[in-house]
This record gives sequence, structure tokens and C-alpha cells, in this order.
Amino acid sequence: MIDSSAGNKTLENASASTRSSISKAEGIAVCSALILSSVLIIAGNLLTLLLFAVTKPLRRKSLFLVMNMAFADLMLGAITLPFYIYVNGGYYQLWTAKYDSEHMAYRIFYTSFDSILMYGSYISAASISCERLYAVFWPFKHRSLSTRTYRGIIFLIWTSAVLVSTLTTLSYVLSSFESIFLVFIPVSSGLTLIICFCNIAIWRNFQRESVASQHRNGASRNRRLTKALLLVSILALACWLPFIIMNLLVYIYGTETLIAWVYFMMNTLNYSNSFVNPIVYVFRIPEFHQALRSCCTKGRPAIEMVKIEKRNRPTSEIELRNFTNRSHSPVS
Repeated sequence: MIDSSAGNKTLENASASTRSSISKAEGIAVCSALILSSVLIIAGNLLTLLLFAVTKPLRRKSLFLVMNMAFADLMLGAITLPFYIYVNGGYYQLWTAKYDSEHMAYRIFYTSFDSILMYGSYISAASISCERLYAVFWPFKHRSLSTRTYRGIIFLIWTSAVLVSTLTTLSYVLSSFESIFLVFIPVSSGLTLIICFCNIAIWRNFQRESVASQHRNGASRNRRLTKALLLVSILALACWLPFIIMNLLVYIYGTETLIAWVYFMMNTLNYSNSFVNPIVYVFRIPEFHQALRSCCTKGRPAIEMVKIEKRNRPTSEIELRNFTNRSHSPVS
């Protein structure tokens, strides 16, 4: 990942004056922010995956890509971010961290694994934007998509992540640290453009959408989910764009112009994208909100979930079900 193992090479190339200006107080602040991010990432995404596993209304096709992104974010927070904290603590001289050339094999392995998760998360965000674009412009075809199709998309996401990670690692090993940017910048910029294009197209479609279509059950439910995932995409852009721009400037002007605290701030912002997504799911997707509420209160969970289902059913079906339930109830 550019902002961890490979990023350490950037720090190693930083000027002596930059290093001397670093204080332990800054190191403690940076590591504390990263530790907090790691805890929030693990807790939020683990809770998201558990709710998906135990709540039937959440296990629908349109949320498969969301769960895939949650899995990638969980792995980032649980595996790669702790190592990044370990390296940062060593850079700030809070403890002794061995990550020099003697441990090149370990660094290569970590860089590969970290890059897979990083690209897997961002490619998932781009895939969610494309899936929502398809759902908005071709709703009938979107409803006919099978579970197998979504599984195929997830397979392609991770295949692409592995491929890009392999190119990144080979560039680092066979060429130089700077060659990493020749892979990272085009790929990340391309994904950013895809997200921007999809979001703008979806937003313009919402502006043209008639009031009558907004109040149909199916259209309303699809619209709510699209708005929630649109917010997820916007937050991903907000967390990724500064990071991409920083790496582009480093590639153009060199590592000597890099200010250490700015570098760590951009990386912390980039990692923070992994824990803000679960917050959006809970507050913007009704099924997640109701599932979490049911798990916390432990009271009348079935009633809460039925309320969600009733909002998405035709009125005649609800009345028929209520009549059937009354006809089978015991007479007092």
C-alpha cells in the first residue's frame, strides 16, 4: 500500500531537517489517532458484517457489494493498520521498529497484502457507484440480476485488486520506489473518475425524476438506498482525493518537499474512510438501523423488521395478511 510499507520508503528519503522537526508529542498524537481509527474500523465493519449475517432483510443482492467493501475495510483495520502504527511509532522514536532493508522479504509480503486490501476497498466503492447507476437508469434489468452475477462482480473486484497489487509490488522490487506511482496514480485516478461520473449522472437523474415516481414503493426504496450509497461514494472521494493529490505531488516534486505531519494527516484521513461507512449504513439504510436497534434492545425484533417489510408491500397484501392473522388468532 502506498501509504504504509512503500510509504515508509518516502519517510526514509525525507530530509534531515524534516526529521529533526518531529517531536514525540506529534508522534503520540498521530499514533493515538491511528489506534482510534483501527478500533473504530474493526468495531464498525465487524458489526456491519454480523448484522448482515443474522438479519434476513439485509441479505439481499443490492447489499452484497456493501458487505464486500465492509470486509475489505475490516481487514485493513485489523491487519494492515496495526503494522502501519508500529512503523509510525518507530519513525517518531516512540519504540524501536525494524523495517529496514534487512527485512525486505517481509516488507514485500506486507506491501502486497496491504495493496490488495486497499485496492479492494476502493474498487468496491467504484463498483457500488456503477451498480447504483445501473439500478437508477435500468431498474427493470437491475431487478433481474441474479445472485451469481453479484458473486461474479465480487470475484472480479478481488482479481483486479490482486493484479494491480502485483504490478505495484513488482514495480517496487524490480525498478524503484518512484515507479510505484506509475501504477498507483493512473489506477486511483481512474477509479475516482468512475465514481465522479456515476455520482453526477445519478444526481442529475434524481433532479429530473418526477414526484409521482418518487412515491412508488419500489422506486422509493431504491431511491433511499441509492442516496445512502451515494453518500458513501462522496465520503470515499473526500478521503481519497487528498491522498491521491499528495502522492502525485511527491512524484512530481520529490520526497524532499514532503512535510511529515501532512503525510501522516493524509494517511489518517485515507484510513478514516473505512470507519465512516458503517455509520452511514446505520443512519441512512433503514434495515441496518432497525437491525441494530433490535440487537440493542432485545425486544420485539420481529415487529420492528415487519414494519420495514410492510412499507415495501402493496396495501392489499398487508390487509390480506392482517385478515389471515386475525382469522387464526384464538377467541377470547
